[in-house]
Formats: sequence, structure tokens, C-alpha cells
Amino acid sequence: MKTQVLSTKTSEYSNCTIHTFSAIEQVPEEHWNSVLQGKNIYFSIPYLTALERGMKNEMSFYFSISYNSNNKPVLIAVFVLVKFVDKRRRFGDSVFKLRFPFKKKLENILSINALACGNVFSAGENGMLWTDDLDSRAAFVEMDKVNKQIIVDHKLKDIVSLNVFKDFWPDTVYAGNALIEKGYFDFKIDVNMVLNIHNEWNTMQDYLASMKTKFRTRANAVFRRSERLVVKSLNPEEIISHKDRIRFLFDNVLEKSDFHIGTMTPETFAACKKNLGDAFLFKAYFLDDLLVGFSTSFINTTSFDANYVGLDYAYNEKFDIYQRILYDYVDEAIKARVTELQFGRTSELIKSAVGALPVDMTIYIKHKRSLSNLILKNVIQSVKPSPFELRKPFKANFK
Repeated sequence: MKTQVLSTKTSEYSNCTIHTFSAIEQVPEEHWNSVLQGKNIYFSIPYLTALERGMKNEMSFYFSISYNSNNKPVLIAVFVLVKFVDKRRRFGDSVFKLRFPFKKKLENILSINALACGNVFSAGENGMLWTDDLDSRAAFVEMDKVNKQIIVDHKLKDIVSLNVFKDFWPDTVYAGNALIEKGYFDFKIDVNMVLNIHNEWNTMQDYLASMKTKFRTRANAVFRRSERLVVKSLNPEEIISHKDRIRFLFDNVLEKSDFHIGTMTPETFAACKKNLGDAFLFKAYFLDDLLVGFSTSFINTTSFDANYVGLDYAYNEKFDIYQRILYDYVDEAIKARVTELQFGRTSELIKSAVGALPVDMTIYIKHKRSLSNLILKNVIQSVKPSPFELRKPFKANFK
């Protein structure tokens, strides 16, 4: 799509003026950063530049700045146009409860173009950010207008079927519910597994010492089984040199996922490393000279965010590659002196054994057609987050 900077429009709800853009290079950096103020790496110009350039063949990105009546930037947002594909038909069981005409409509809904406010490659509130000049509920009302304006400005009306705002922490849901008044419905997705980093953990040994004997023994067993692995942090050039193997390892993991919303490429990983430096980690796990796993992560101010992993399942069980990656995430988070480690979704049981706790995440979603929106609401709201048994690895006296 042709890069363009669109004319402005005043929001009838919040009296803000909206500027929309179809390329990060067109965004006025000073205005954007005046809202950002270093609060979130996923809104940083270097990160968005890497993501946009690396994923340009997979998806389109859109950006907005809202200005108040004093022409002060008060809200910024990132949108991405993606094709949402329910590969595993996670919602399919509910289809058969519907009459035939609705069944056919729903099958079309399960593979559609979505305009998502948020980062589809990370969990958390990475789609909109506002200043203290804007009330939180007013910010969400404003975002409904921004969403509509992007669709108009960039001629997406006939392309976008689904509008999505993702993913919100429990403390934000009250404000986010303003979207329900705009025709959106909310639903809980799989939890984000979060490990609070204790201020007494200065080394990995401190962390292990806080665990019950059973779980400490299990962790040490992982280190023993994985001791043949050589772990190396890769620079951009090294990432590219291993790109074919990285793509193979990543595809192995993606094949097991329920949904498909675009595939992160080795080139994007390399661009993130080049643009973000030490704030982005790419760790490669070698068995002799063979790359058998990798992990990526971001240091996001006070949070350490685990991102993508790639695995060779032929070696994973014998050498505990995935579990070793999880413990290495803990080690890096401790070294980074952050307050929490966000493991993200999936593999909740094994992540809870490392000490992570589940945190509910909420998405707001709306189909552009009223009937389809009603069908989608009834089906998706009947689907609950995946159940799992929560492990409690820390000693009773450890708080």
C-alpha cells in the first residue's frame, strides 16, 4: 500500500484531532516520543521500524497520534492489518451448535482480515498509550474513533472484517469496557504467565534456593541434561547466517499453535537486534555445531518479556531444551534487575513450575456486520481459557 500521511479529523467524542499514518517514517518523532516518554519499548521508533521493514511482505502497519484542543499530543496507537486464521478450529466445536446458515457464516469468520490495535507478536498492552491529560475511559472512546478513521483514511472498509483491541491487564478492563458501549464485546484469552522477580534474587542460585526441594531438584536435573548445549547470544549478522535453520526451528513451534497471524522472520529478529541492541536478546542453543533451539526476549523498562522460541523436537526431550530456555529467561531477568518476567501464553503448567502465576488478559473484538458480530460473540464467549494445574514451586515462607 502506498505510503501516505492523511488529513486530520476532529473526534466528536473527545474533541481530539486525529492524525493517521501508513508508515512509521512519516510519524513526527518528537510528538510521538512526547507521549511515549520511554515507557514501552514496543512503541519505540527503532522497534517499530524493525518490525515494519521485517514484516512488510506479511502485514501492513498503521499509526496514529491524537491531539487535544491545545494541539498537544495525548494519545498514540499502533494498528496492524493481519489475516487471522484459526488453524486448529479451536472455536469449531461450537459451530455445530448453530443452524446451518449461521454455521457457514462462522466458518468464514474463522479466517478473516483483522485490524488489530496492539502488537500481535507480544502479549500485553502494546497498542495504545496516552498521557495523564486524557482520562483512561476517554482514551478508549477516542480509540474507537481512531480505529474508524484509519479504516476511512486508508481505504480499508472492504478489506477489514474484524476490529480487535488487544491485550489488557485486569486493572485496565474498567476503562476498556467503554468499547462495549461502541458495539465491541470482551472475552478472556489464555492467561499471561508472569513471574515476579524478588528483590532478594541477585543470582540464579538465590532463585533456586527459594524453591521447594522437589522443584529445585527438577531444575538442577534440567541443567544436567542440557549441559552439552552451548548457549550463545547472536548478533544481527550471525542471525542472518543461521536464517534457514532458525526458520526451520520456528516453523516447528508454529505448527503446534492454534492460530496464525503472520510469521516473524529471521530478518526481523536481526533488525530488532540491530536497532535495539542489548534491549533485545537472541540466544542460540547449539548441540555441537547444530543449532537445536533459540529464544528471543525484550527488556521493556521494568519488565523482561519472553518472546519467541524455536525448537528441534528431535532433541528437545533428551536435552530439555525448552525447559532450559525457561530457566535461562529467569537468569536473564534477574541480571536485568527488572521487577517481573512475562512468559506470555501457552505451556502454562511448565511455566508455573518455574514460578510464574497466571494473569487474566482481555481482548475487545467486533465484526463489521451485525449478524456476524452476534454469532461471533456467542461462540467466542463460550470458549474459556485453557485449564491447567497451577504448580507452587516456592517455599511456604517465601513471599
